[in-house]
Amino acid sequence: MRSLMRIILWLAVSLCVVALATFAIANRTIVMLNLWPLPFTVAAPLFSCILGALAIGLLLGTGFTALSRQRLKIRARSWERRAERAERVSAEQKAAMSDRPTALQIRN
Repeated sequence: MRSLMRIILWLAVSLCVVALATFAIANRTIVMLNLWPLPFTVAAPLFSCILGALAIGLLLGTGFTALSRQRLKIRARSWERRAERAERVSAEQKAAMSDRPTALQIRN
């Protein structure tokens, strides 16, 4: 099962590499990239501009997702601590209740 997953992963990666190589070969035209707030202009192949923009978008999306997940992890830890505290209090109360004599024990 594990080797099948590895083969599928390698096939998917190979397919992506072939697609990116084909895209790069088809879009080799040099374009002028004006970096607006800065006074620079860069000549670069079109595929590098497109793939660079894609990479920046992926990094930003991953960063925002990681921040969101971190906030959820913090909230989950808080609720876990509250649940542990409630379980501890419940166990203490049960122990205290078992130590008290019941009505039947008092009559005997």
